[in-house]
Amino acid sequence: MPKNKSAVLRYRIIDGCLTNSMHPYPTLEMIQKKIESQLDKPISISMLNKDIAAMKDIYGAPIAYDKQRGGYYYSEKNFSISEFPLTGEEIEALDFSTALLQQIRGTRLFQQFENAINKVIEGYRISKIEGIAQRQILQVEEPVRPQNSPYLEQLLQSIIHQQALEVTYQGYGREAKVHQFSAHLLKEYRNCWYVVGYSDRAKNLLMFALDRIKSIADSKSRYIKVDSFDPQEFFQYSFGITQIHEAKPEKVVLQFTTYQAPFVLNQPLHHSQKLLKQNEAVVEIEYHVYITTELIMTILSYGKQVKVLAPKTLKEQIRATVQEMAALYA
Repeated sequence: MPKNKSAVLRYRIIDGCLTNSMHPYPTLEMIQKKIESQLDKPISISMLNKDIAAMKDIYGAPIAYDKQRGGYYYSEKNFSISEFPLTGEEIEALDFSTALLQQIRGTRLFQQFENAINKVIEGYRISKIEGIAQRQILQVEEPVRPQNSPYLEQLLQSIIHQQALEVTYQGYGREAKVHQFSAHLLKEYRNCWYVVGYSDRAKNLLMFALDRIKSIADSKSRYIKVDSFDPQEFFQYSFGITQIHEAKPEKVVLQFTTYQAPFVLNQPLHHSQKLLKQNEAVVEIEYHVYITTELIMTILSYGKQVKVLAPKTLKEQIRATVQEMAALYA
């Protein structure tokens, strides 16, 4: 990233010299005079060479030298850094984004866009820190790798083109079943992918974990689009990934210790989180969710830092689970 506005102005002037069809193939001396006359300050040939190198690094500028004509030019026709009208804030945002792209690079979902991603990461990355790898300054959760979700791209294409698929799915502890499946949504949760779609077998929307899909083939069945499907509403009361048909969400009240409270208040466990009470001793928070395995596991993960106040059925479930856990260490 350019350290100051003066550098950016010099890049613009150099760009203007290289794109000037009236005076093609300018020499370094010609560019030097142009910069000095427009900025009213001297610039050395050494600095000019550094600017050209910086333009190649920052903008991927294809600046080349023609020995026969004795001047510089863009080897790529119609190239200009004016195609990169970014503010400093936008440059920093792009820098952050390309670092994130580096993390998902190589996943099956993005393999078809590999060339474009490589161009952004390697050719158009705005700032580079000498000697520091991206992973040394930014890390995100490891993405799902191709071998863990081999059907990701196929399902994505079926959603885009609205084509039904024949999906053989085997839930945990169940027999494999074949569904004529119309995929509607791909959803990632805790580094695992899931697909929501209409099953002719269930006559309803189902959600499949991609790692439990045994096979996918083209289907002769018609793609059935559920017009009433709204992803936000579908998972409105879900705590985690579980969605329960025809179930009623319940009011769950949890009491956290003052030690744990700041973490929960700053990072809500669910979008329905509502603060009911806060004092020097405890914090009480209400949620409107389904009672699911994910909810119970999350509550247990807080150990003695949380207590279930409502509903009574959930309170008893947690109590029973804790007693069973304690029995393991008796």
